[in-house]
Amino acid sequence: MSFWVFIVRAVFSVSLVLGVVVSAAHAGANPKASINLNGATDTKARVIKVAAAKPDFAIAQDYFVQLLRKALEAGANGRTVPIISETHLMEQDLGVQEMIRGKKVDVYWMGTDLERERKLRAVRIPLDRGLIGHRRFIIQKRMKGAFDGVADINALRSYSACQGVDWPDTRVLRNAGLQVREIINFERIFQEVATLHCEYFPRGYFEGFSEVEQRKATYPDLMFYENLILNYPFALYFFVNARDEELARWIEMGLEKMIDSGDFVKHMEDHPLTRVAFPLNKVKNLRWINVENTGMPAGTDYKNPRYWFQPEDFQK
Repeated sequence: MSFWVFIVRAVFSVSLVLGVVVSAAHAGANPKASINLNGATDTKARVIKVAAAKPDFAIAQDYFVQLLRKALEAGANGRTVPIISETHLMEQDLGVQEMIRGKKVDVYWMGTDLERERKLRAVRIPLDRGLIGHRRFIIQKRMKGAFDGVADINALRSYSACQGVDWPDTRVLRNAGLQVREIINFERIFQEVATLHCEYFPRGYFEGFSEVEQRKATYPDLMFYENLILNYPFALYFFVNARDEELARWIEMGLEKMIDSGDFVKHMEDHPLTRVAFPLNKVKNLRWINVENTGMPAGTDYKNPRYWFQPEDFQK
């Protein structure tokens, strides 16, 4: 071996070793991703766990998962966007407990109330601009004439509503003096309405369309009654663990940017879950029954048009 060949190989070997050392040091300095609100570049995406949904709720699940993904992207500010992973099926009460524990779920979307906002960190931007509180009814088709005659809360008190067990809405309806039957199983509610064990099932402004359509083979006599609105302030929020302030602020920042750009309303207008509600003024001569929601946390500014649809939006 010539002297110059020996020198070249030695230099190459030393360079290789130094490269490995530098790479290892760099990897050690960035062992995993973190949420950095200052806009630092992350090297590995955080996994955000959300609860899985039953097949009947697939459309709604997709609406909120896609909205969460868009908010994380909009609020990234140069950071690696977290990956959303759908994990276990769980009802809302279990979802609350798991978020408190901070293990099986990181983000859950659900209706707000005083207790949930006390235990968890709410991102207080309504995920459907308050449409969930504009309740229209799933009814038996033969009941249409009866509901055509309902003009005020007193008339509505003559009929009974079906609701899920422990839903925040149940307290709202009962506080308004309305008759309510609580049903454990969601699917059973449709059967109860179909057999007139209760006369109406209040649903969000857009929810009933797809729910009746999905079940028309099983319950062909059900319909979504569009002309009467039982209205009360109600908000669906993203919730996170009370200690996960950075994640809450990231989602909040993303949603605010989506509002500014118009992408938030566009998401609602385009998604299969909510697009059936638009334009909001397509149903003429709506009748409104307004009731209070005493369970809404203090300071909920539901008259702020930046975040909430207002009565005039249904009349333009």
